[in-house]
Amino acid sequence: MMGIVKTSIRHPVFAVMIIAALVGLGWISIGRLGVDLFPNVEFPYVSVTTTLEGASPETIESEVTDIIEENVNTIDGIESLQSFSNEGVSSILVEFALTTDINVKAQDVRDKVQLALADLPSDVDPPVVDKVDPDAAPIISVMIAGDIPIREITAFADDIAKDEIQRIKGVGSVSIVGGRDRAIRVWLDNNRMRSFGVTADDVRMAVQSEHAELPGGRLEVAGGTREFGVKTLAEATTPADFADLPVAYRENGVVIHVGDVARVEDGLEDERSAAFLNGRRGVSLDVRKQAGRNTVEVSRAVKSVAERLRTLAPDGVEIVVTRDISKFVESSIKDVGHDLQIAMGLVVGVTFIFLLNVRATLIVAIAIPTSLVATFFGFYLMGFTINVLTLLALTVAIGLLVDDAIVVVESVTTEIENGKPPMQAAYDGTKKVGLAVLAGTAATLAVFVPIAFMGGIVGRFFFQYGLAIVFSVTVSLIVALTLTPMLASRMLKHRKTTFWLRPIELLWDRVDGVYGHIVSWAVTFRYPVLLLAAGSVIVGGWYAARVPSGFTSKADRSEFQGTIELPLGIGITASSEVASNVARALLDVEHIESIFITIGAGAQSDTNVLSLYASLTPKSDRAKSQFLIMDEARAVIATVAPDAVKTSVLEVPWVSGTGSGGTDIDLILKGQNLEEISDYADELVQRMRAHGAFSDPRTSYQSGRPEAQILFNRQRAGDQGVSARTLASTSRIALGGLNVASFEDGGKRYDVRLRLDDLQRETISDLSRVQVRGVDGRLVDVASVAKIQFASGPAQIDRKDRSRKVSVLAITATGSSLGEASGALLQMIDDVPPPPGITFEMGGMAKNMAETADAIGFALLFACIVLYMVLASQFNSFVQPLIIMLTAPLSFSGAFAGLYYFGLESSLFAQIGLIGLMGIVMKNGILLVDRANQLMEEGVPSGDAIRRACPERLRPVLMTALSAIFGMVPVALATSDGAEWRNALGALLIGGLSTSTILTLLVVPAAYVIPRDIANVAKWIWRLFSRTVLGKRGAGVSPTQAQRIDQ
Repeated sequence: MMGIVKTSIRHPVFAVMIIAALVGLGWISIGRLGVDLFPNVEFPYVSVTTTLEGASPETIESEVTDIIEENVNTIDGIESLQSFSNEGVSSILVEFALTTDINVKAQDVRDKVQLALADLPSDVDPPVVDKVDPDAAPIISVMIAGDIPIREITAFADDIAKDEIQRIKGVGSVSIVGGRDRAIRVWLDNNRMRSFGVTADDVRMAVQSEHAELPGGRLEVAGGTREFGVKTLAEATTPADFADLPVAYRENGVVIHVGDVARVEDGLEDERSAAFLNGRRGVSLDVRKQAGRNTVEVSRAVKSVAERLRTLAPDGVEIVVTRDISKFVESSIKDVGHDLQIAMGLVVGVTFIFLLNVRATLIVAIAIPTSLVATFFGFYLMGFTINVLTLLALTVAIGLLVDDAIVVVESVTTEIENGKPPMQAAYDGTKKVGLAVLAGTAATLAVFVPIAFMGGIVGRFFFQYGLAIVFSVTVSLIVALTLTPMLASRMLKHRKTTFWLRPIELLWDRVDGVYGHIVSWAVTFRYPVLLLAAGSVIVGGWYAARVPSGFTSKADRSEFQGTIELPLGIGITASSEVASNVARALLDVEHIESIFITIGAGAQSDTNVLSLYASLTPKSDRAKSQFLIMDEARAVIATVAPDAVKTSVLEVPWVSGTGSGGTDIDLILKGQNLEEISDYADELVQRMRAHGAFSDPRTSYQSGRPEAQILFNRQRAGDQGVSARTLASTSRIALGGLNVASFEDGGKRYDVRLRLDDLQRETISDLSRVQVRGVDGRLVDVASVAKIQFASGPAQIDRKDRSRKVSVLAITATGSSLGEASGALLQMIDDVPPPPGITFEMGGMAKNMAETADAIGFALLFACIVLYMVLASQFNSFVQPLIIMLTAPLSFSGAFAGLYYFGLESSLFAQIGLIGLMGIVMKNGILLVDRANQLMEEGVPSGDAIRRACPERLRPVLMTALSAIFGMVPVALATSDGAEWRNALGALLIGGLSTSTILTLLVVPAAYVIPRDIANVAKWIWRLFSRTVLGKRGAGVSPTQAQRIDQ
């Protein structure tokens, strides 16, 4: 180590070139790094989505979901298997172990689904298998609205706007919400079909067979020297063409055409979705980015295209960008970067106040930009992005980057003041603190490396955070051993302190003297001091018990989202009216700037579910908290939509796409009887509503879905020659409607949809008169072979690990913590245990919090073991590492007191900070013990050695501690959008460093002489043992032998 120090001092260009190379590579790397909110994490989830149009949830569960689950469940490495059976759609979510290769598992799922196809209904759409990605959530939406017909808006959105946006580099997909595309509608007339002896199934087969473009092979002529492709062109392109398609031929030569039994029009597809911006209806283009692409760049490109689209839009059409996630990403990156700049200024200021030397301060300050810029080269090599976690790591590192340089410069300055020439002082000063610098850096790395390699999803997210600090601190060590001593040897000289700084210097001299007396007192009364230290740990436990716990702190991001579920059976028209009313009412709430509402935008296209997104006045421009505004929004929704079955207003999730952890409370109740599970879930919800810790308690189960049931009479149908499949096919076309074909116009294809006319499917008698064809060609009324009735059933059937489940969902109320709410719910379950056959488990954020606690506990234990091994190796002692590690628990009282007095939760970020705090605070103890050891090697007794070492190292200890503390001040006091999640980290580090520094300066000198006390006690016991026991046995022992025994 000292070899590179000597080389750097003697060959300054060498030192400059080493650091310049690292800085240059870092500077080049900055422009090549992506910018995002969080690190790009690949989640071990695979989804399987299967559509069987018109099927009930019970049918989907038994005919689709169960079959696919049975095949997929044989794949190894599955952690959990969840499914959601809705009307017409089966969604299965497979979670794999984190250590598995998700690309391989996704292919395994595809193979198993392919095997299951043979057992699925013949008319099911091919299942879609995808890896779940947090980037699956839209990053921006482009709203197109105007006073022209919805068909023209949809055409502009689909033909022009969508194509323009899809061509942007980095855009993954663009989906249209609220649009109604063109379609040929064939409205069947039941009376005319009865008159002409035609069924709905006949019309379907006619359209599919007569409307076609069929290949005819290859025509070879002229002895095979020329050839032509052959195809039959019989596609209809206009309503008149479709109306002319023949359905049946009669013996008298009469041809029955589609137009004879139906009304054909060039119309619109069924209305299944809608979008509103501030109550005005339009068409929304939801843009999703490709996995791993830069969110900010993609959003900027979309906004640029939207600006250009405004010039292309028809008159009266307005284009507005909404739900832009990049705004929060950019503001978060900007705010953390601003914190970084403030921290640098504070750290440099603190350094100058102690060193009172501009040149020395400049040498220390150089370590900050050089280490930070060089760190970006490590980012580039590891494929990291610039995100809030990596920037937060660099903010934390600001106070650590100068530690090594401070210790070296202070030591060199002392050597120069002692009369040594600068070159010799640079070498001797660095050598004197070299072991302490190396041990301090090793201690820091020993705690942040385990953070980077924690288990679970949390470990994946904090991988970049931990290694970012490791990279920067490692570079700072290289700077401290090369550039810093070289600059000190050239720039530092013995000079008197400027007159206006002398009062400060006298103050520090007096502090050194006073501290020397305090150390003597602490060594003399070492056992009371140790009791004081134990008392501080107890105080820390008292504060810890009073600090609420949570997973992620509630963050005011100036935005929120929500869901409004109307009664089942509510159509798109009624839902649209509610959406308009809700939007207008919410805009009257103070600080709500815009409301974006979509209907039917989810995977199930439920027309009774409204999803809303609210954008608020920036946090800096309002005094009212986002969560108070959310409470007002809940009250407004309850007033404007009194018929809503369930409502929820919640924070925009940090990460979406995994289907788990999206809500604070997700209690999963499993069993086989849905009604029993639902009854118990409803009882819990009632208790939760009476408790103040929960907001929007609800269950995932909803019954009462209206449906028309056709009860097939097998005996009568057999007599008439009607099969169940024929009945179902005809009923599906006539009642639900069916896309039977498509046609091309202008380079695009549009659907052809058959359905019974609206006025002929209003009552049971209308449905009973629909005819089906038997195997012998006879026409039979549906009423002759089946009974039609209206009933209700579940809207969705959820399963987990192949058992039916109902989730009890809620978010924590304003002023309540996740830990408090989770504890209250578990107490309710203890008071009212579930009936036999029903089991429960915790999901959502509460589950993540529990799993994170386990992962952090393991990382903490692992860090302690690594710390001990590193320190034992550095100091060549088994005992002294324990003395240094005593400083870790001394930080707990201040750490939790900081959270308590700042009014913050013990969140994920705070717990991560607690691990890092352990390594940071040990630097102080290392500095003191290292100097005391040096003095003992010179022959100074241990007591005198620690009395001299502590005052000598007081200033470096205070400088390094205050640098870290002031580096955290901007983080703890940040008030920008979403700053709450990092406030806890700053408050914890400030409190922990403050108390640990004060106590370390007392406890380490007291503990340093404890081994001597133990050795003296051991000697006294041995002497006593020798004189009493050995003395009796060895009455004849010579005086010389007795003296040896005493020694």
